[in-house]
Amino acid sequence: MIRLTAILGMTAPLLLLGSCMHGQQALSSDMAWSLQQTPEEGAKLAYGAPASDNVVLMMTCQPGAGEVTVSTVSAAPAPAIVLASGRERATLAATGGPSGMGEGHYLEASTRAANKALARFARTGDLTLVQDSRSVKLAANAADRPQVAGFFKACTA
Repeated sequence: MIRLTAILGMTAPLLLLGSCMHGQQALSSDMAWSLQQTPEEGAKLAYGAPASDNVVLMMTCQPGAGEVTVSTVSAAPAPAIVLASGRERATLAATGGPSGMGEGHYLEASTRAANKALARFARTGDLTLVQDSRSVKLAANAADRPQVAGFFKACTA
């Protein structure tokens, strides 16, 4: 339930993403990757506005498990979460339902941390979230890269 509550705050940016967006676009420049780790909840890597519940994409894992849960909200129901990094593309079968905050649909999928698209993201910082024919860059800048590396290290260590 805690994860669902955290993800619900990302409804607005993704609904904006779905309205009038064609091709590829980046979100506002104040978005960043952040990492949190606790013994109780494991590692969480989130892309969103710093110090807020405005989260576009969240990845979670238990240390050393090698399994990553990816969560997002889409404007419409979707059977998958699609992530791309360079030429690598991951289409992750998703479960979910209404976000509980009016519009938007909560999506969650699991994959291995070694998934080719995630492994390339961990290596390069390049990640794109694809929904229908729209896509949005969630690239890690130089300051974010240690957060991304720390997340994948925690998941596979």
